[in-house]
Amino acid sequence: MKSRNILIVESKSGTTGNLGNTLKGMAYSVKVLNFRNDDIRAAVEEFLPDALIVDMSVYADKNIIAKATLIQAEYNVPVIYFTEAINSRTLYQTMKTNHYGYIYTPYDESTLQTTIELALHKHKNDMSVRQSELKYKELFNNMTSGVAVYDLIEFGTQYVFSEVNNAACQLLKRNKEELIGRQMSDIYVNAEKYGFISALKMVQDTSEPMRMDCLYYEDSTIHGWYNTYLYKLPTGSMVHIFHDITEQVEAEKKLKDKQKELEMLNLELAKAVVEETDKRKKNEQIIFEQSRFLAMGQMISAIAHQWRQPLSALGINIEDLEDAYHAGELDEKYIHDLVKDSMVLIKTISNTMDDLKNFFKSGHGVEKFTVSRILQEVYSLQQAQMHKFGIEFVLDYQASGQHISSKDAEIYDALENARPICISGVPAEFKQVIINLLNNAVDAIGESGRTNGTIKLTLSLESNRLNIHVSDNGCGIRSDLVNKIFEPYFSTKENGSGIGLYMSKVIVEEHMGGNLSAASLPVGAMLSVSLPVCRD
Repeated sequence: MKSRNILIVESKSGTTGNLGNTLKGMAYSVKVLNFRNDDIRAAVEEFLPDALIVDMSVYADKNIIAKATLIQAEYNVPVIYFTEAINSRTLYQTMKTNHYGYIYTPYDESTLQTTIELALHKHKNDMSVRQSELKYKELFNNMTSGVAVYDLIEFGTQYVFSEVNNAACQLLKRNKEELIGRQMSDIYVNAEKYGFISALKMVQDTSEPMRMDCLYYEDSTIHGWYNTYLYKLPTGSMVHIFHDITEQVEAEKKLKDKQKELEMLNLELAKAVVEETDKRKKNEQIIFEQSRFLAMGQMISAIAHQWRQPLSALGINIEDLEDAYHAGELDEKYIHDLVKDSMVLIKTISNTMDDLKNFFKSGHGVEKFTVSRILQEVYSLQQAQMHKFGIEFVLDYQASGQHISSKDAEIYDALENARPICISGVPAEFKQVIINLLNNAVDAIGESGRTNGTIKLTLSLESNRLNIHVSDNGCGIRSDLVNKIFEPYFSTKENGSGIGLYMSKVIVEEHMGGNLSAASLPVGAMLSVSLPVCRD
């Protein structure tokens, strides 16, 4: 057991007899003072006693009780009175003090220890209760919700305020002095009208708690919306917990009004978006068609150049046929060779027409297709234009461990043997993108005045994405124009339309979920396309 400090205060030296020695023998730490001669306060502060035993013998000074009571209250030290017997004089002097028992002579050690330990235990419990009460009061008075306790009077027909917290005073717009002891009906003048009295009586009769959400109350002093909770204490008192939600209710009402306004705005906005989207799609389709017709003009010019050679050869064959007739050289072998040679020339022209026809097929459905097939069709259309301007075309194709590097006439066959890369989109749109990028490169080389122009088309796979780079050694792009070249109707070329690259960006990014960007190179420029690859 932990050693206890016991301070004995005698009215005269020796009036408690052998009490001090007895307590020491019981393992208590003991200090004995004389009430008249010693400073009790100083001793308490120095010795820090767990209990104070005060002599109440017949010789005791009447002031000793008052002194002991003050020390008990000030230092939280329990007081036990020592007396020869509990008589009327002792009871009268001590009954108004919160003492913790008596030790009276004669005593035995067992009774003495029991009295002291019970006093210490009771004092510990009292301190715990006091701390709980302080915490309760602190919590009660600092709650944000109002709390009022009503006692019943007049045989349970009336309710009076017995306790209120600070929040309740604020909500009821009165101080505690104006509320405690007042009848509830004096404060809540319209309690009956708004159903509050009937709710209280129901809880009183059934002892079942009741919650009332969003209850409205109004009188000349109080008005607003409240969340209310009522319950009955075991003593019969009624507890009323209430919280002002007027601001919340009004805010919710305003919010609902705003939501209705927002819904109307959303409907109007949705309508406007649908109309604008439809308008934009029509505009994009017009721009797309314009882009294709511009590309057609460039390709027809190149095709016309490409046709001159086979047409000239056909003309020569026809003239030679007349000369051979007059010279007598027109035999079966001559006619066979002439027809065979002429058909090769005609097939060359026919293939060019087929390529041109395929380019203008108007398919709009999204499908999976191989990149190499589209590149073959584009190359068939573009090779004449590149040949016309003396531009070398280089292909670098890397996919699934295969690396193909070819140029000019070898490209078509190289693409035929390339391992397929599958992407999703509208084939005609993707074809238009590649043609626009190549035409842009051809124009850039033309503007630079180079006679040894080169266009390189690089394809590679990286993290399930296809990367396509079209680079040239043309005039390049100024750094301040790199991002502007994709704006509609913006062009750095004197007679440029400014729709090719804009349309290409729309197709790649909005229709195919990819990315189209431009970069300036030390010599020339590079346009890059990144697209997701189809999964098997």
